[in-house]
Amino acid sequence: MHRWAVACLLAATACLLATAHARAAAPVPSLTPKKTQALWERLVRARKAHPRALQHVADCRPTRVVVYAQTDWLRLATKLAQNASPCAQYYVSVPPLTSDKTRPRPGQARKIRALGANFHALAEINWNGWNRWVSANQSNWAQAGITARQRMAAAGYDVAAGDTWALNELTSAVRRNTGVARQDVRDLVRGLFTGDGTLPTAKGVVFVIGAGQSMPDVSTLKASLQSWYQDSGFWSDMSAYVSDWGQEAYGDARDYAVAGATPQQRRDVLEQYLGHPVLLARAAPSDAAAAAGFIDAAYLPMGNAAWAWGSSYGWTQVPYEQMQDYVSAQVYAARSLSAADAAPTDRIGFAWAPYNSLGLAPRDFTGQTAAILDRLGAAIRDSGDLLDPTDPGVGACGPPGQPSWCSTVLSGAVFPAAWANFATWTQSTIGFASPPLALTAGTASSALTVQLQTGTVPTAAMTPVTVSLSSTSPQGQFSTSPEGPWTPTLDVVVAAGSSNAIVYYLDSTAGTPTVTATVAGQPAATQVETVAAGPPTGMSVVAGAESVLEGGSVPLTLTAMDALGNPVTTSPTWTVTPASAGRVVSAGGAATFVAGTTPGAAVIRATVGGATGSALVTVTAPPPKVASVKQRFVKKHLVVTVRVVAGSKVARRVPLRLKVRKGSSPVADVTGKTSKLGLFTWRSRGKLPRGHYVVKATLTRH
Repeated sequence: MHRWAVACLLAATACLLATAHARAAAPVPSLTPKKTQALWERLVRARKAHPRALQHVADCRPTRVVVYAQTDWLRLATKLAQNASPCAQYYVSVPPLTSDKTRPRPGQARKIRALGANFHALAEINWNGWNRWVSANQSNWAQAGITARQRMAAAGYDVAAGDTWALNELTSAVRRNTGVARQDVRDLVRGLFTGDGTLPTAKGVVFVIGAGQSMPDVSTLKASLQSWYQDSGFWSDMSAYVSDWGQEAYGDARDYAVAGATPQQRRDVLEQYLGHPVLLARAAPSDAAAAAGFIDAAYLPMGNAAWAWGSSYGWTQVPYEQMQDYVSAQVYAARSLSAADAAPTDRIGFAWAPYNSLGLAPRDFTGQTAAILDRLGAAIRDSGDLLDPTDPGVGACGPPGQPSWCSTVLSGAVFPAAWANFATWTQSTIGFASPPLALTAGTASSALTVQLQTGTVPTAAMTPVTVSLSSTSPQGQFSTSPEGPWTPTLDVVVAAGSSNAIVYYLDSTAGTPTVTATVAGQPAATQVETVAAGPPTGMSVVAGAESVLEGGSVPLTLTAMDALGNPVTTSPTWTVTPASAGRVVSAGGAATFVAGTTPGAAVIRATVGGATGSALVTVTAPPPKVASVKQRFVKKHLVVTVRVVAGSKVARRVPLRLKVRKGSSPVADVTGKTSKLGLFTWRSRGKLPRGHYVVKATLTRH
């Protein structure tokens, strides 16, 4: 019944202390044997004297009260009897012998029954103890249940008088369907119900391991519950063999005692936590009908009366007056939760495990735990009043209009919000558990995992689920093996008990195809994959012009392809032959051929690995042009010098015509060729007067 695993994650030191204490303390019937015996005798005498004093009456709500007792069970039962409701049936668990947890503790059931016809004993069926028994005897769980019933009868448990069994507890392995855990439970409760054939059949109580109230993310818990609820075979057996389904909801007082909150606001938050399994069951779809019907009828919210724990049983290290307030509010919430359905009988459950973590003197500790038990009994009794049918259970907080409980405050207390998520059912869908693929065209991908999910939580399939896969790429293909065979569409099965199926993807076209996974009746899941081209196996280079003048430039277009014809973006090595013909300038993925000063054919080549592409560009010399015309006087003779160039070079033996005039009068009209230096010089024959001369040099055809 302990929350070791959850609590240790939250407070390791406190957990170790609490665990050591809980294991070291041997269970005892009462922390105050003499006082309990005296009260027990007085109540038993009163019951015998007035056997009908607690008969059912019409002005209160019928209730089943189930209390798990780690220890102190007789004092617990006696205190509840002292404040008993005439409309309630009380069931108090008794732990097995410490020396052998498969042996019910003898002589205790009759003492509980003696408190009245509405008091019954529950024989704790310790899961771990019987697990060892099954292994040691090479037996099975059904036989374990039969043997447990036989030992119950021998220890004095009377099923005909209302006693029964209480299985403590279903681990998270049952919820998660680990191994054969669920089948073991089904076999055990069937054996407990049927007995050996000589005993009357008996439905019993099952306690289910819970989760801490303060956990911020409940998505995994919710998903596993939803998956569990769809196991119709399991729930059909529970319905046949179990009377009360007790969910341990051992809360944290710091998640309750919020300043400024009304009792109703506190009730609602407590209901969300105490009732999260039944609230989820009420929202379940038709394929969880077996679970929903059973849980709605048999659900038992197990509140927290264990004081004063820092872990294991939630967190209750508060003064006892605040613990009295806290148990009152939990009774209110449990009663309100039960009243929300049409069941004829309410259910209220609690755990009782007194632990003196506050270091009180023994007398103070026993006195304060007795006060908590008195408040628990009175809250259960008063919560059944029908004085305010619009607010069932509010009597647990005190007289109508004058609540004295359900109002305590702890500094820093905050209501948790996560448990409200259980009021709705999250649709399980198909999704992708593996990240988007990155593969090379023509090469099989790594494993592509499709997964049944609730929210984002993996969810085991109750029956085989067929998933259909397709791709937006015409060349996309799937297989269940990286070696193939390959097909454009593929149906793959998520096996019962599993949440995943693995496939492989192959595509010969580079790009970003979308892979779609579809399950009939569900939204499709999509994932964009990345298919990269393979290494280039062929390249072509196209020049923007067939020829270029010396010093000019030509854009180059490079096309690289892989073996499957996919374009490849690459950075090749460029060469020009001859080297004097020019060079290639590459920047930002663009390439340009820049011509040199040597006319002739230039072979431009791009190379990546073994792939090569080339283009031919002719470098041509530029035509000659007049670069300058200068005139000067030398000894009264006019001298004109014409300079002719071709690109950056002097132009030799280029014919030209030179005209000189002054005003409208011609002075000279001569022809000639440039020298080796690209110059043509003319000198007037005679002397000329200084003035403005117009000189025009024109290149003529060769």
